[in-house]
Amino acid sequence: MMRTVASIIIMVVASIAGMFFGAAMNNAIGGMILFAVISGIACIIHSLNK
Repeated sequence: MMRTVASIIIMVVASIAGMFFGAAMNNAIGGMILFAVISGIACIIHSLNK
């Protein structure tokens, strides 16, 4: 349960960071999606290795 909550928090934080990164490149939504997908895949790989 805690891994799921931690994964969601990591993805939300990554999305917010991606929004600011994408806004600098005039594509805020694209940055949010990119960072959320990257962090989501990393969380899945991390949980599979445990």
